[in-house]
Amino acid sequence: MRVCSRVALVVVLLVFSAPFLYADHLIAECPLSLADVNPASTDFDLSPHGVFRSGNTVFALRGNVLSTYTVNDVGNLQIAREDFIGSLGARETEGGVAFNNGFLYLSSEAGLEVYDLRNVRSGGNAPILVARTPGLHYRRLAAANNRLAGLYPSTDLPCYPKGTSLCSNQIDLFDISTPTVAPTFVSSISSNIRPFAGIAPLGWNDVAFNSGLLMGISETGLYAFDITNSAAPRAVERLAIPGKWLVSNGADFIAIGNDTTIDTVSVRVGFAPLFLRTRQLTIAPYLALNRANPIRFNRNAWFDDSNARLVTLVDEVDQMTLNAARTIAFDVFDFTVPQLEGSVERLYEDVTMTSDDEVKHNPVAIGPYVYVIGETTGLQSWGSCGIVTGRIELDSIEHLTCGGASIHGWVTGTQKITNVELFLDNASLGPALIGGTPRTDISSTTPVDNWRIGVNLDNTPRGEHVLRAIGTDTLNNRRQFASMRIFFPGPGSNCTVPRRRSVR
Repeated sequence: MRVCSRVALVVVLLVFSAPFLYADHLIAECPLSLADVNPASTDFDLSPHGVFRSGNTVFALRGNVLSTYTVNDVGNLQIAREDFIGSLGARETEGGVAFNNGFLYLSSEAGLEVYDLRNVRSGGNAPILVARTPGLHYRRLAAANNRLAGLYPSTDLPCYPKGTSLCSNQIDLFDISTPTVAPTFVSSISSNIRPFAGIAPLGWNDVAFNSGLLMGISETGLYAFDITNSAAPRAVERLAIPGKWLVSNGADFIAIGNDTTIDTVSVRVGFAPLFLRTRQLTIAPYLALNRANPIRFNRNAWFDDSNARLVTLVDEVDQMTLNAARTIAFDVFDFTVPQLEGSVERLYEDVTMTSDDEVKHNPVAIGPYVYVIGETTGLQSWGSCGIVTGRIELDSIEHLTCGGASIHGWVTGTQKITNVELFLDNASLGPALIGGTPRTDISSTTPVDNWRIGVNLDNTPRGEHVLRAIGTDTLNNRRQFASMRIFFPGPGSNCTVPRRRSVR
């Protein structure tokens, strides 16, 4: 189902179903919970970064290492292989990255590099360097079919573009119809062009492909170009909403991102106008409470077309550098829910706070999971919609009492949860007891149950270990819904001796 029809459905509900707007099925129910963490294998700041999907395979690039993952039967990622890319010349975290038809495109101070990933799998081969073209330095890349677009955004220029040659930028187009050779430069689209009413883009900030058209967001609005003849791109339409970044599903949905707002746009090829602005999403203001620094949307976001939801990140800003200081939350917008205001969280929104003191990048939704790169934690998988969701509520090993302790948490799902099993690494600690007073402190449209299990981890060997919680629902769907990495000092230091209570 396309976005246009989804928007129409919401309008019908608003007009004809007002008495039922607060029914459970019309409330967003996709809170995220941390399901698994794959530790970082290399420093984040050594190269461009990204998470990419190719069928059932997930690639994660950070530093000089490309990690290839497959998803196991409980939903968490398993490393199929890790390849150190010694030939990678890129050393710029802000460099542009794109993935298309099995090929990885990177741009940085080293130029434009292309790697063949078509046979990168378990039992396959390492990434193969196809080409490196020096002098092509971009921080935004987009690829679709046989075209590659590169851009150094105006937000990163040392001057503010004013529509003159003294400060401007351009979108460069390349032919990648033969991906096994270096991309061939075709043409550029300058920010000084004036295709509509004499208004110039001034400065390009991001690029994306959608509905067979090239989209460019600028200081003066969103522009669509027909690049059927790439040597002479033709401006098709302009929407007067400026922005700093774009999110595209490649088909009919595009979002224009700014620091505190995201404008959603339906792209309707064959209709006039081409662009139909459907909604402006705003950052949740309560996230700024008790924070000394301002907050903003992270420029990395993902539109999950199968579930009609926009997955975004919210960052706290370092006012000294104006860069992101840390990611404080996921902010997920559900387009199957009427876009009503008046509550916190809003009916169409799910906010999930994060606890890691780091910036997260490149969220990608695959099935019921969202995968994201943490600068220090590595690749994280977060579970959501329609699956078992929950948490292990253990702050530290100081809360484990010697001689036996209780570990507890909460769990919920679309179906009733019949079993929770706790693992330490790959060893089962046994089934947990489910029940007690339902949790009302958890924002969920499905009943939230407590679970609790008695364990004795006094003799756990020194080192980092992983607690994993796996739930099973009434339909026998078995999923890992929470994990926690804990460092154990070793026997004798893994627990706390409870204080003796005085007897009166």
